[in-house]
Amino acid sequence: MMDKFFYLIIEGIKNTWRHKVTALTAIFSLFILLYIIGLIHTAEKNSFKMLQYLRSKYKIEVFFSEDLTNEEAIGVIHKIKKIKGVKTATLIDKEDALRIFKDQFGESIIDLLGYNPLPASSVVNIERNIRSPLKIEPIIKEIKSLSYVEEINYQGNLIKKIEGVYKKIAEYVPYFLGILIFIIGIIIYNMIKVSIYSRRETIQSLQLIGATKLFIKLPFIFEAMLISIISVFLVFPTLVLTTLGLNYLISTFTVYNIHLTVDPSLFLWLLLLVTLISILASQRAVSIFLK
Repeated sequence: MMDKFFYLIIEGIKNTWRHKVTALTAIFSLFILLYIIGLIHTAEKNSFKMLQYLRSKYKIEVFFSEDLTNEEAIGVIHKIKKIKGVKTATLIDKEDALRIFKDQFGESIIDLLGYNPLPASSVVNIERNIRSPLKIEPIIKEIKSLSYVEEINYQGNLIKKIEGVYKKIAEYVPYFLGILIFIIGIIIYNMIKVSIYSRRETIQSLQLIGATKLFIKLPFIFEAMLISIISVFLVFPTLVLTTLGLNYLISTFTVYNIHLTVDPSLFLWLLLLVTLISILASQRAVSIFLK
């Protein structure tokens, strides 16, 4: 039984060697498609890191009534922290506001006006780890509804654009991946058809001597699997090198503190994906010929 199994594997390897040009063309085509799939997967995974980084820069400045005491401001801060989507809320009391003004403008506002007109305020940071697009407007609405809140400053349009781009990526990526997977299936299917056509006389001879359909199919299935696996083994190190290059460019030419990574499980998923597609596509191609 094992001898027969190894014989079929060797036949699959021989088929690949006999059709070197077709095999190399298929390997290159699969490499490009799998590389694109790997890039999309890596971009999708790392886009959330980018989103988290950008969300950490979202700042909502909340200004309170001028007559609000620090104790009352602390009470309002606790209410802000309970709002869904808020990560932290930091109190800037009137004394802190004086110090910030002096640091920024180099002089004391009390020396200029004789009193402190600066109200207590708060800097609110948004939760970064929400996978779905963040809706900022409900958070702003709840903060505005609180007592003693006079004014709110935030980058509404910028936040909407960033969250909108992330939403589109999340919506359209699965469709694009589905198209690429379909193309991979077509490539493998057509490659096996070429291989079958070149060995049609051998297949007919095997049928005449009573060889089973499975015995005839397996070398072609192994051929498809071999080509697909070679493509995956070429793709993964290429993705790693691409990511290292991008990390170098980001650290050298941008201010973003982001480190891109390739998910190690991607290698396994690509291997399983192409193996499954190879089995289905090659089995289909041979079955049509054997009818």
